[in-house]
Amino acid sequence: MYTATMMYHFKPEHFEEACSLWEEEVAILAKDQPGFVRMQFLVSPPNALSIGTWRSNSHARRFMENGAFKRLVGKLEGLITDRPQQAVWDLKYYLER
Repeated sequence: MYTATMMYHFKPEHFEEACSLWEEEVAILAKDQPGFVRMQFLVSPPNALSIGTWRSNSHARRFMENGAFKRLVGKLEGLITDRPQQAVWDLKYYLER
């Protein structure tokens, strides 16, 4: 499994609009992509954290190469306080009831 996170810092007055843009530009497209496992979007206004899990790094890269993130960042212009920050994670432990 391969997980990538993206931290967003939205302007408070644009929080809901920015969240909706993320859903339209990323979440809706991701679910139909090869290798997609899950997508989560956690919020603590005015910040948000997206967590995308893919079967492999190559699946995640293919999705990023489709331009979804670039389009999102373009549409978020003026709605964010700084550029989103990405991090990449490998699954070491997973617990579930």
